[in-house]
Amino acid sequence: MSGNTKSQLSDALAAGRALDLNLPDSRNVQDAFAQAQAESTPWLFNHVMRSWLYGAKLTQRRGLTPDAELVAVAVLLHDIGLARGGSPDRRFEVIGADVGRAFALSHGMGERRAETIWDSIALHTTTSIGAHKGVDVACCAQGIGCDYGGFGYQDLDGDHKKIVLAAYPRLGMKKQFTTCLCDIVKNHPDTTRDNFIADFGQKYVPGHTRFSAVDLLDNAPFDE
Repeated sequence: MSGNTKSQLSDALAAGRALDLNLPDSRNVQDAFAQAQAESTPWLFNHVMRSWLYGAKLTQRRGLTPDAELVAVAVLLHDIGLARGGSPDRRFEVIGADVGRAFALSHGMGERRAETIWDSIALHTTTSIGAHKGVDVACCAQGIGCDYGGFGYQDLDGDHKKIVLAAYPRLGMKKQFTTCLCDIVKNHPDTTRDNFIADFGQKYVPGHTRFSAVDLLDNAPFDE
């Protein structure tokens, strides 16, 4: 949807049907959709929705069988931490993970599913770990990675790509995402020094330095 038009969950379900997908539309998914839309700017919300659609299609193509409702809730809420501008004491992924877990518990999804949602959101930018946490966590990350960096994009049919982009255009996502992450670097630098956001800080924010594991070891207060 454009930045001036409010999307409905029915629009996503219709896009899913055009992709030969049967997306879940439970009350939990409806509420997660509503929260993501209420808290996100249009470009970020569209990223979330494309991530859900890309991920569901890649899941289908790869013959994976995750908990579709769990994955939907996790993907829909995965960038709430970005929408809220980060925090001085927690990475934005952890903010979103905490929101996702609280959402799951308040919606009667159970502790195990709530913890899996926490893992899915917290690890969506650390796929070298998340890929080994089980199919639900991995399927959450694959759609997000597809929309962010194009991972798996080559596996999607051209017509399917057009359907997703027509339903949820990018709205200048590359520039918007860069600005959003650089704002977190400026406002909450200590949450960015040991992760991928440090790359944005080093490139775009003068004076930003990243954490060095080598320096930490070398400067540890121990006699050898």
